[in-house]
Amino acid sequence: MKKKNINHSGIGEAYWDRLDNAAKLIPAITSSRSPNVFRLTAVLGEEVDPKVLQSALEQALSIMPAFSLKLNRGLFWYYFDVNNEKPIVREEHSYPCTPIYKGHENGFLFRLTYYKKRINLDIYHALSDGMGAANFIRLVVYCYYNRLLGDAVPEENIRAEFSELARDFNEDSFTVNVPEGAETVKKSEQEPEAYRINGFRYDGTRLGALAAIFPTDSMLTLAREAGATLSEYVCALLIWSIYNTSYRLTSRSRPIVISMPVNLRGMFGSITLRNFFGHMSVAVKPGRDDSFEDVLVAVKKRFAECLEKGYFERQITAHVNIERIPGIKFVPLFIKDIVMRCIYAPSTKLYTMTFSNIGRVQLPEVISQKVERFEVMIGGSHTHAKKASMCSYGNKLVLMFSSTIDDNSLEQYLVSFLTKKGIEAVISSNETPAPVKPPKMSKEEAKERKVEVREAKLAAKESKRVYKRSKKEAKIAAKLDRKTAKANAKSDKRAAKTAKKQERRLEKQTRREQKKNPAREVDE
Repeated sequence: MKKKNINHSGIGEAYWDRLDNAAKLIPAITSSRSPNVFRLTAVLGEEVDPKVLQSALEQALSIMPAFSLKLNRGLFWYYFDVNNEKPIVREEHSYPCTPIYKGHENGFLFRLTYYKKRINLDIYHALSDGMGAANFIRLVVYCYYNRLLGDAVPEENIRAEFSELARDFNEDSFTVNVPEGAETVKKSEQEPEAYRINGFRYDGTRLGALAAIFPTDSMLTLAREAGATLSEYVCALLIWSIYNTSYRLTSRSRPIVISMPVNLRGMFGSITLRNFFGHMSVAVKPGRDDSFEDVLVAVKKRFAECLEKGYFERQITAHVNIERIPGIKFVPLFIKDIVMRCIYAPSTKLYTMTFSNIGRVQLPEVISQKVERFEVMIGGSHTHAKKASMCSYGNKLVLMFSSTIDDNSLEQYLVSFLTKKGIEAVISSNETPAPVKPPKMSKEEAKERKVEVREAKLAAKESKRVYKRSKKEAKIAAKLDRKTAKANAKSDKRAAKTAKKQERRLEKQTRREQKKNPAREVDE
């Protein structure tokens, strides 16, 4: 039976492509505890219609074919291949950011689910980064309302807005933006290991998600009053919150380091849907007498050092030059995977947590009022207990925490810090709240309760005794019935045997009489 193919505009049957520079590491370090999956969520003003969402996804893939791919393992490198299977929209039934790669989702590298008012897009990081995924979920929401409202949201407008992104979807912007005459970057001094957040870890792929929702304008005003950008302020606040919670219980010999992915598209004039980001590490080692303002000054200084084109040009050059090592193309993939894991492992010790800000998400005015907010969430890993991400939509800014440990003290401190500054906060979480303890009883109530418990125990004991007695009597009656039935069966058997013997005796007697007086025929 021929498979039902989906028409992916711009991709032919023979399409294949290499992974971008950043994506080549992802499959080698992927595991069930570190799935390298992140999530974007659109929270609508009404409950999602699954059939309309399924149709919208297929329409979005025909407009933006960059997500109609599967990942194959070659002899020397991983590569993308066209995926003609049908992606299935399902109701969410598991924790966020569960594994996608290796046999899941009909080979697709993303998962689209819904739950009540939420549309969730989970993406495997080898396929795209935060900005690429943000464009795709925007397209899905746009197509959803095109299917729902018809001509009020014309498909021509959708194609016009996303045509440029769809055209340049497979550009490897790392290779394109290597500076001319770039040389290998000299290795810097060994960086010290960073402080690590520890705690009681959840089992399996369980992931705690906590969203703190703030007014965007209030947060921007607070940051500007402190002379900082919103990213600088929140980064400093994360460091300050770590310092005032788990860090105080340690020897304080290691710095608190926040690893921040930086979108490089604006800096280098790229519109690729593939990965194109750099990293900056913001390290602070707060002293006993330091204040939040001191931490913010150190963070602003680090931002000023890193957020310039030359810094990321050197980073891009270092990454691309690894691919250009003579003979590396012909090293078998399983050896490359081992080497990449060995190279990657020490780098995980150089930062405390990841913080990503994808900025403001926008939708056309015709549907902007139908969406309440967007959320972005980074999946968990076995090396780092907590990660944070942020995005804004309209006047709602969502700071999302993902956690693999049963400890929310960092989040509680951060939210309480902002509420003391006059910022309103709404908290949303996927964790079940702790049971509420009943109020303490008076002495009279306690005595009455003891009497009730004693009487209940006696009643239960008597009920158990009656049940056992009735069960025993039923057992005896059943045994007696079996004996009676067995005796009756034996009696019936004996009677039948006796009747049969008597019948035989009569037959023998009849035969003897016939021999003595044989019958004669008389002819007339």
